[in-house]
Amino acid sequence: MKYLVWFSEVMGVGNIRSSKALEFFGTPQNIYNATYNERLSSGVFTKAELSRLDKIALRKATDIMTDCLKSEIDIIGINDKRYPTALSAIENPPLVLYVKGEFPDFNNTPSLAVVGPRKVSEFGKKAAYSLSFRLARAGFIVVSGGALGCDTYAHAGALKSGGTTVLVMGCGINAEYLMKNKPLRDEVASRGCLISELPPKAPVTKYAFPIRNRIISALTLGTVLVEAPEISGALITARLANEQGRDVFVIPGAPDKEEYKGSNALLRDGAKALLDLSDIFTEYIVRFPDKIDIKKAYDTKIIDNKPKKDTKPVEETKIISKKFNVGLSKEAKIVYNCIDKQKFLPEEILNTGLDSSSLLSALTELEMEFMIKAVPGGMYELCE
Repeated sequence: MKYLVWFSEVMGVGNIRSSKALEFFGTPQNIYNATYNERLSSGVFTKAELSRLDKIALRKATDIMTDCLKSEIDIIGINDKRYPTALSAIENPPLVLYVKGEFPDFNNTPSLAVVGPRKVSEFGKKAAYSLSFRLARAGFIVVSGGALGCDTYAHAGALKSGGTTVLVMGCGINAEYLMKNKPLRDEVASRGCLISELPPKAPVTKYAFPIRNRIISALTLGTVLVEAPEISGALITARLANEQGRDVFVIPGAPDKEEYKGSNALLRDGAKALLDLSDIFTEYIVRFPDKIDIKKAYDTKIIDNKPKKDTKPVEETKIISKKFNVGLSKEAKIVYNCIDKQKFLPEEILNTGLDSSSLLSALTELEMEFMIKAVPGGMYELCE
């Protein structure tokens, strides 16, 4: 594993020559032990890569593996039996996957990516959440990228269902990226897993995310595009899925709406219109008859904001004159109790006893449950 981690650092992410080099030399250790002339004569490496092969020490791999051990991050190499077969078949598969949490069996479990833009419509939020909830309840692994917007609602829906969700990162798992979503990542790690092809401390770069998207699409049977304007990272994932021979499902939208111009264009180019969950179940039930439970998906209510007649919540989490959701965390219930106006700023919520991080996490949870919604000016509004 040490030599594979070293070779991954040498070649970088998404390099199509990585697999060719392994095919030529047999093992990463053979590449490490080869002379400069042997590496040159293989015709595999560029001049810059030949230089990096000499400059990057094996000690770097050792340090990365030590970091992983301390952070309880597993390393799955491309030759590991757990490595998804579909991912290994693309032209530029990751040499290693860094995994925090329990890595699911992609080879024998149905899986779908649910993606969309960061600036997602209210309909898009609900669609991503409810779709992912029902897919996860039915037995699908729900995969997304952990960004704000559509990705967040996709992961949250799958988590709410009690199912499995996987978050593929475009930076190291321990990187200080999008700290607002750290509580979500922590929950995914405890009930699914985080995946990155970059070592734990690798920082955020703008180039890594588009390359990361090939993993999201390749891990799954297909990609569901909730919505997308003409320019969107979610379109990259959908197009990669098509190039990799995966299914692409698109929720149709009004042609005059900006948020659907990109996704509607995919429908014109041959993507499958997703009009009902049955469109997905029909596609995969024959392949996974014992893994997909359609009845479970349809029989489960997504959100029940009305208390049952006999429900008497404990005093500390009682919510007066508002909706009540028994699935909320204690912090979210406390915050909801303290909201005393229809529109409000976060700093106007007083007497919660929560620090700023916990307050923002609670607000995010309430937003994902459609009990509040973000409005212009950095404000929130109670949903009716």
